[in-house]
Amino acid sequence: MNRILFIIVAVIAVILAVILFLPGLIPVGAFKGQIEAKASEALGREVTIGDNLSFRVFPRTAFHVESLEIANAEGFEGDYLARVGEADIGVKLIPLFSKSVEIDRFVLTRPDIRLVRARDGSVNWNLAASETAPAEETPGQDDEQLRDLKLGDVRIVDGSARYEDAAAGTSYTMEDIDLSVVLNSLSEPLEANGTMQFQGAPTSVDLVLTSLASLMREEPGNLKLDLKIGETTAGADLDIVTKDGVRYSGPISLDAPDLPALAALAGTELADAPGFDNLSVKGDVEGSDAQMRLDNAAIVFDEIDAQGSLSLNWAGVRPKASGVLSTEKLDLRPYMPPPAESPEGFPAWSEEPMDLASLNNIDADFDISTNAIYVNDLEFGESRLKLTIDAGRMTAEIPELAMYGGQGSGRLVVNARGATPSFAGNFDVDALKAQPFAKDVLKNDNLLGIGAFKLNFTASGASQAAIMRSVSGSGGFDLADGAIKGVNIAGLVRAAGELTQGFNPAALQSAIAEARGPTQQTDFSEFLSDFSITNGLIDAPTISLTGPYLTMNGQGTVNLAEQTINLSLSPRATSTIDGQGGRAFSAPVKIGGTFSKPTIGIDAESLVRSGLQNTLQNVLNKDKTQNGDAAAEENPEAVEETLIREGLGALFGRKKQPAEEEPKEEDPQQ
Repeated sequence: MNRILFIIVAVIAVILAVILFLPGLIPVGAFKGQIEAKASEALGREVTIGDNLSFRVFPRTAFHVESLEIANAEGFEGDYLARVGEADIGVKLIPLFSKSVEIDRFVLTRPDIRLVRARDGSVNWNLAASETAPAEETPGQDDEQLRDLKLGDVRIVDGSARYEDAAAGTSYTMEDIDLSVVLNSLSEPLEANGTMQFQGAPTSVDLVLTSLASLMREEPGNLKLDLKIGETTAGADLDIVTKDGVRYSGPISLDAPDLPALAALAGTELADAPGFDNLSVKGDVEGSDAQMRLDNAAIVFDEIDAQGSLSLNWAGVRPKASGVLSTEKLDLRPYMPPPAESPEGFPAWSEEPMDLASLNNIDADFDISTNAIYVNDLEFGESRLKLTIDAGRMTAEIPELAMYGGQGSGRLVVNARGATPSFAGNFDVDALKAQPFAKDVLKNDNLLGIGAFKLNFTASGASQAAIMRSVSGSGGFDLADGAIKGVNIAGLVRAAGELTQGFNPAALQSAIAEARGPTQQTDFSEFLSDFSITNGLIDAPTISLTGPYLTMNGQGTVNLAEQTINLSLSPRATSTIDGQGGRAFSAPVKIGGTFSKPTIGIDAESLVRSGLQNTLQNVLNKDKTQNGDAAAEENPEAVEETLIREGLGALFGRKKQPAEEEPKEEDPQQ
């Protein structure tokens, strides 16, 4: 018994001696070549190990390797697929006998991984294990396979990685990788968290993957992810399937307060243009490595807050988004050139180049319903539109358009593909309220009424001014039961008609002033016109107005580029509301001036040169004869010119110029 005990103690002593001293006696470097050969055979790539290779058993089994390198695949640039500065690996020996691996220490210091996808789709990370077809299963084969893997202290210290996709023209870089991993068993969750610099942006990641065993068997797994890249945060709880490619589904969230910065990190440079500032997304995702679909989506994009479904594909030259969305308001102002501003009146057209580069950032195909649309100063009500963007060309088909109380349809095309953008559109709206429309478009609220409005146009130009110089098309309006504020045209005509009854400058001046007072207006039951547009010049050959005490026809032009108005009207005023019986008066009316300062009044020159010329001439000549003026006898043409000038002055209540002063030019419209 004592001898048996002695033998047992001796064996234990020998084992301890081996554990303590054997690693120092074995020349590990002598096996370096064999290790490299076996590793190269296993990976299908040349593997090299630095000379500083060590092994120890006590206090725990561990390997230490320096300068480990795995060669790159043939046909790819670069010397290596992966390079590790130092690797410390601690493995428990006993579990190895049961086909399990328990790693209590796995620390990679300064690893550098280079992953490349070539233009033909081939990759440099296909190793021998993945390229070799799996052998047919034989009885007992499962006993030779790895049964389990347990990780203890697993860390990556000061690592780096780079991914280049020549087919897509993108690359991603990760530096300063410090990552910790916990895996108690292949069937238990894999936990990883750490920090890095992704494309130069501070990044933190925290993930839980369940489970590796399921994914290795091509069964569904689950990934929970919390990620922060720069100012962007993202979260996901995804079911993952690896069979026949990676697919995922589940709830996700993304909050990108700086969308251009996030796009740059993803390899897409957004043009420096209005809009595309921020993005927030929540919903249920289903997708793969190149596309995804989001259902039950809540999307905040710049000033747009939408709900619905969204698909995104980023495999092409530009990402493409599509879907069906609804939103309370569709604010397109961030993507439009800002409207010109003026402290008073209508602003001048801007010569500043417009920036439409945003249309080249993304392709899109959306069906959108909304309660409101904002396009610069224009406001639209409940509408539905189909919006497409294709390589810088935006088309908005609007089958249902609510506009200033009216209903209609429209179409707008903005083409920013070329050096000079072009525009085209057509709109047809019924029951439109004229006053709020005129206030937003014409910058005044002097037109009242309800009616139809139509417009077809084409234009091109890189600025507002250039567009107005090029716009061409046609249109028209037909308003009912409205008014023109700030002037009583019937009153003007009646005042001018009183000239036939005798010339009384004071009374005429008072009547003209009263008819043009701020509280006056011209009521109408119908006001309509059709017009054409050629290179910024609106030609209205027919203008018609019918109202109480007044009927009026006319024609004229409006120069959009110069913002000037030149309309000649022929109104007929009556002393009875329906125009039947009573007295009737006619006098030409001129609308002129500019968009900012329009003028309206009697066309006095036409009036004087028409049927009232004799009346005015008799009155004025009588006045001159009484004052001893003999100029009429000596120079009849000068009298005619004076007649017109003084007739204008009398009609509008102007004072005569002193005889010794040179008469100043007067605008007959003032």
